[in-house]
Amino acid sequence: MPEDHFETGRLLTPRVDRYAQITMRMNHYSVPVRLIGRQVRVLLHACELVVYYGCTEVARHEGLPTRGGSRLDLDRYLEGLLRKPGALPGATALDQARAAGKFTPVHDAWWEATRRAHGGFVTESGLWSNFCGVPTPCDR
Repeated sequence: MPEDHFETGRLLTPRVDRYAQITMRMNHYSVPVRLIGRQVRVLLHACELVVYYGCTEVARHEGLPTRGGSRLDLDRYLEGLLRKPGALPGATALDQARAAGKFTPVHDAWWEATRRAHGGFVTESGLWSNFCGVPTPCDR
């Protein structure tokens, strides 16, 4: 048997969209927020895809069996939530993480600590933050 590994996956080079997602075969997959606007390499296999930036693996997802779906990993959005904390309450990634049981008490504790540290508070319409000069509903 040969010693060399023969790669059977297909190599593609999509660009990361403004939602920190790539589109593969009409499905959306999350990548780290820091890669928005950058081109990444994707090794597409029959049942999974692996995303690389440079020589570093940045994401790995199980492939979706149908078109028009999304596989979003909440952990990949946490660094973006430091800049835009109001995005979490309605996030699709949060809904998927809760449904899969991945939004653990550790995530919840991190969210609460961040929210308190930045002076945000929760209303019926989501999180409003008093830092960075963002007006609250009472200020309007």
